[in-house]
Amino acid sequence: MRKYLGILLCLLLVPNVYAGTSEAGAIFLIIFPGSRPNGMGAVFTPIADDAVATYYNDAGLGFQTKKDVSLMHANWLPGLYPGMYYEFLSYVHPIADGVLGGHILYITTGETVGTDENGIEIGRWTTWDAAIKMSYGTKINKKLSLGIGAKFIYSFLAPGDIVWRILHEPGGGKGSSWAIDAATLYVPNKRLQIGLSLQNMGPNISYIEQGKSDPLPWTLRFGLAWHVFQQAENRFTIAGELTKIVVGFLGDIQDMQEDFKKGLTYIYHDTWKGLGAEYVLANMFSVRAGYFCDEIGQREGITYGGGINLKGLKFDIGIDAALYDFKTSNYRFSLGYSF
Repeated sequence: MRKYLGILLCLLLVPNVYAGTSEAGAIFLIIFPGSRPNGMGAVFTPIADDAVATYYNDAGLGFQTKKDVSLMHANWLPGLYPGMYYEFLSYVHPIADGVLGGHILYITTGETVGTDENGIEIGRWTTWDAAIKMSYGTKINKKLSLGIGAKFIYSFLAPGDIVWRILHEPGGGKGSSWAIDAATLYVPNKRLQIGLSLQNMGPNISYIEQGKSDPLPWTLRFGLAWHVFQQAENRFTIAGELTKIVVGFLGDIQDMQEDFKKGLTYIYHDTWKGLGAEYVLANMFSVRAGYFCDEIGQREGITYGGGINLKGLKFDIGIDAALYDFKTSNYRFSLGYSF
């Protein structure tokens, strides 16, 4: 379907950005939300201390003691397609035996114009993708927390009549699936945090009734965070994270058996790497910087951002436009409240 309906940009959001994940469907699930994480090189799995943890690491909920809500808006990569925007709403709520949370993720390319093989316009519609997730995290002891989440995934690519007209396939143009996330967060001391998360574990998604289905982008995240110092109201944290999309991973392992060095080298290059730092002054002002590298997808560069916290009301901005090899702006704005 994607071959014949090249107009369906939500599967081709950035032609080179997700080259390493070309086997997967529903790739919108791996677009990082949250202004704070994006300012830090997309590193958040080992931190996971606010409502955005429901995306990166559900186990982070176990260490949270306050209600927290976060809303992010981004005009996502307008240099690629002016109509695209990305919304993310998350919330966490402590209960007696742990912390409940959830989020809603929505992205759209705006209006899509469909054409036939002769370039004649045959319709206009709005393409969109969404996911709704519920999360739970709980502390096993003072140092260890576990988390789990379940999500429903829906993609609308094109109206059924458009799909029928081009592909002569009934019931096409949309797909749905579900997935499970599982995570852990280990805090051996006041300075070190270690996070691990396996995400998007679920059945394939298909966009036409009799068509080939695509696997979800199963994702493995591992990160370390080091609190360089934590004074009463000032703190400085550095963190690093590795992210591996494990679609096709068995093939990578097989390649390693045939040529260990070559296979291992490919796995290394196909793993996303992030490094970030955050400095908080007077528990009010924050500055952040990071570096992100996705060699296969040709995304590499610095990220930065900052924020302000006024009695629990938080405003943050994250910028990562330097990652892309085309001219664009890419600002994520987040508004949150902790209470």
